Amino acid sequence: MKRPTEPLRPTDAELSEIETVLGYRFRNPTLLRQAFTRRSYTNEFEAKYKRPAPVECNEVLETVGDAVLGAALLRLLSERHGKVTGRGYESDFGEGVFTEIKKNLCDKTALSRVIDGLALPDGTPFAALQTVNGGDRASGNYNAPSPKEDLFESILGAVALDCGFDFSLIVPFVERLDDPDRLTAKPKTEKDDKTRLKELCEAKRWTLDYPEIARTGPDHAPTYTVECRINGKLFGTGSGPGVKAATRAAATEALRKLETT
Repeated sequence: MKRPTEPLRPTDAELSEIETVLGYRFRNPTLLRQAFTRRSYTNEFEAKYKRPAPVECNEVLETVGDAVLGAALLRLLSERHGKVTGRGYESDFGEGVFTEIKKNLCDKTALSRVIDGLALPDGTPFAALQTVNGGDRASGNYNAPSPKEDLFESILGAVALDCGFDFSLIVPFVERLDDPDRLTAKPKTEKDDKTRLKELCEAKRWTLDYPEIARTGPDHAPTYTVECRINGKLFGTGSGPGVKAATRAAATEALRKLETT
């Protein structure tokens, strides 16, 4: 049976250059080659030649890399924004902030942007070194955000497996690929109107109350109406399917009135 003539990418020389760019030397370079091999290639190879492809696709490495990235980021966050004391682990961030940081950093845009910044010395981008089938190569699909996200996770998964999940190596590796300060920064979230009004009233030493003044509609789906009173004076009224929604609406009206007077 005719054997394929097109060489696998990356070539051995390119693998060595990739290791230099990444700052990590593989004990088993086949893991790195696997990170660049997509399912489209292995499926096409096996259908055409009726035998296993010479290297596995990177899907399992993606799964490993995704989990390892989360663990590495949590380690960075726990070291930078907390400490273990006699009372246990104390952190500057709550659980919600940890979750939000991980979500923001592990999305397709963030990870594909990291891959966009990686290239060989001759300028060849990492994304172009992926082994894909002919259709993906012709369409350029390998350069879309999703495959680049997969590539990032696969490379990290390959490193993790190669080093035996040694986080003393994995964490510095993640830091080299991205800005540690960005990785561990608290997300900038815009305060809602209710919070802004509460902080304003506290600063001014004003009293702030939200009395419920009406409840209408059927028992299974009532509509609540709430007033916003500052120092006993009515500044806003809001309605909604729950007290919280009505309170937010009343706070928004009160805040707008204060900002325009």
